Amino acid sequence: MEPITKVVFRKWSKREGGDVVALMFEEVGDYDPATFTCYQHVGQHGCADMGVVYKTKLAKPAEYENLKRELESRPYGYRFKVYKRIPRDAISVRRAALARIKAAVL
Repeated sequence: MEPITKVVFRKWSKREGGDVVALMFEEVGDYDPATFTCYQHVGQHGCADMGVVYKTKLAKPAEYENLKRELESRPYGYRFKVYKRIPRDAISVRRAALARIKAAVL
C-alpha cells in the first residue's frame, strides 16, 4: 500500500488558465528545501515554491475532484490527506528528506 501524501489543491486564476494544481508540500521538489513537488494536468509533475500559493486560491472539492482521482489511480497511485493550508513545519520535513538523500548519495 502506498504511503499517505499530504496535499493542498490550489487553483490558478482564469487569467492564468484556471487549472488546479496539487501541491505535495512535504515531497522534495529539487535540491532546495524551499521547493516541493506539484502536479497539474498541463505539465504534470514539477517543482514549486510558496510563490504558487500566493498566486493561486484554495480549490474547492468539486474543482479538484478530477485531478485527485487521476493522481490516486494508476500509474501514480497516490493516497492523499487533503489540507487547506501548508503547515509551517513542511520545510523542516523537506530539509530532513534532503539530508537523507544527500547522506545516501555520499
